[in-house]
Amino acid sequence: MIVREAKIADAPAIARVNLDTWRTAYRKIVPADYLAQLSYQKRENNWQEILSNVKNTGDFVCVAENDSGQIVGFAAGGCERTGKYVYQGELFAIYILEEYQRQGIGQQLVRAVVTKLTESSLNSMLVWVLGENSACKFYEFLGGEKVDEHQTNKAGVAVKEIAYGWNDLALLKDRLA
Repeated sequence: MIVREAKIADAPAIARVNLDTWRTAYRKIVPADYLAQLSYQKRENNWQEILSNVKNTGDFVCVAENDSGQIVGFAAGGCERTGKYVYQGELFAIYILEEYQRQGIGQQLVRAVVTKLTESSLNSMLVWVLGENSACKFYEFLGGEKVDEHQTNKAGVAVKEIAYGWNDLALLKDRLA
């Protein structure tokens, strides 16, 4: 497995992983008709815009490629977006195709995000996750502490989002070594 920084040309593959993972990870959380109507083209346009602006925003995206060079996962991060928390950095998103989950790819992607954040002198991190998502266990395994939660609306459904935080990314990096 290779983890590298994403390029603009990766937008279609990132959009595919993003949508396909939404459809598997959230199938019991958001309505099936909402998941069915999600558009690869809209996601691709969104990712092209994000990847085109990384130099201006300071945000970044890393991808995980299998041995055939197919992108099977990605993670995005940057500065914490709200300014409401003591955490300097944020893991905005991490998605891995279902058939590649539980193989250590998530840890590799988190390690890449932590490395990019610390290279930018961002030494703490926050991530938001849907409370009903099994990914909560992943963040707890990595030593994330629940620091906040709130209700939000996803696809017309009220859901709980939980924030996990790491005060010291050096400790997380050691855990991921």
